[in-house]
Amino acid sequence: MSEKRGFGKSCLFGCLGLFALVLLFVVVMFILAGIGSRNQKIGDHELAASNDYTVPAVAQAEEPRPAKMPGRVILELANGEFKIRPGEPGTGVVVKATFDEGAFALEDTFAVLPDSTWVYRVTYHRTIPGLQHMFMSFMGKGGESKVDIFLPPDIPMVLEVAIKEGGADADLGGLWLGEALFEFNKGGFALDIEKPLVQPIDRMVIRGSMGGLEASHLGNASPRMLDVACKMGGVELDLSGAWLGDCDAVLSVEMGGMAVIVPSILEVEGLPVEGSALRHEDSEVPTPVLRVSSSQKRGEIEVIRR
Repeated sequence: MSEKRGFGKSCLFGCLGLFALVLLFVVVMFILAGIGSRNQKIGDHELAASNDYTVPAVAQAEEPRPAKMPGRVILELANGEFKIRPGEPGTGVVVKATFDEGAFALEDTFAVLPDSTWVYRVTYHRTIPGLQHMFMSFMGKGGESKVDIFLPPDIPMVLEVAIKEGGADADLGGLWLGEALFEFNKGGFALDIEKPLVQPIDRMVIRGSMGGLEASHLGNASPRMLDVACKMGGVELDLSGAWLGDCDAVLSVEMGGMAVIVPSILEVEGLPVEGSALRHEDSEVPTPVLRVSSSQKRGEIEVIRR
């Protein structure tokens, strides 16, 4: 009996010790959250890349060449709400943000490469521990975290977007994109191509993990190559829009579902299609073809014609 009582006391003291540690942790987090709340400074910020992308005069005489040098825009965004929109011609890349300067950081770099192309990189992330920010939010002091990015429609570019632990809403209609690469992790991503791009995009890649993807009017980008792979999340790909050519698509899903909505004038090869039959609107215009190769692991890809 004495051994059992001793064992019971050990368990009791162990549980009390664990409870004390948890309580101490909570108290420390509330103290840090209180300090962060007192030091809170919500501010508006604006960044802009140089708009000096002009092609040298000799190159301008060569046709066809854009009036502006092509470049690469890299957006590395975390822990916030993000919107990406077309900007005004002639303004370059513009970033407008509202956030707590004691909890988040916004930085950018601009570089011109030896071939006169350029790279503009924007990074945004939280600078305090996630639990501290969570406790600040419980106290009503979490602060705003919003970033709006405007991309120029008159400058050719490659776009790279990486979203982590946040939500992003992108409308790229009317932009001049050679390639677009999107990656999101632990968050949601909404992509819309509301109106046709300046020219068909060569390649569009989307990678997602532990989040949802909703992409609309991708036909307005008329991608020659479409690569979408998502893990542990739901995906809806709406391929409606003004297709100008064929598309080779690689679709992959793991532990989730993917619904691919195709317009009635798009022919599909590689996957069965549910819904209405293929419609030929103009026999003189070749029917655009979507050639699909797919991978489905503990998930399903469904193609639906509308």
